[in-house]
Amino acid sequence: MFLYIFKGVSHSNTSSEYMQALGMDQEQINSVLNQQQFELSQNIEKRAVAYKRESDPLFMAAQFDGTPESFNVWKDKVTEIKARYPLPDNA
Repeated sequence: MFLYIFKGVSHSNTSSEYMQALGMDQEQINSVLNQQQFELSQNIEKRAVAYKRESDPLFMAAQFDGTPESFNVWKDKVTEIKARYPLPDNA
């Protein structure tokens, strides 16, 4: 989850309406949105590393085992990684 601090308080809502209601000017809003996009773009690499370390070994084990349960373990891990490292809208 992306968080930013404004006037000493953490926020997660990045809608323009919400940030304007907080009293943020357009430059501050743009800064928050740019930081959010940057952090999301970093998730592409983090996701790739997590797949290699966490889900690829489970996939290989599932291929060897061949049971629905082992494939479900692998699929669950992929779902977990995707939730942990969401991608930006333009990725």
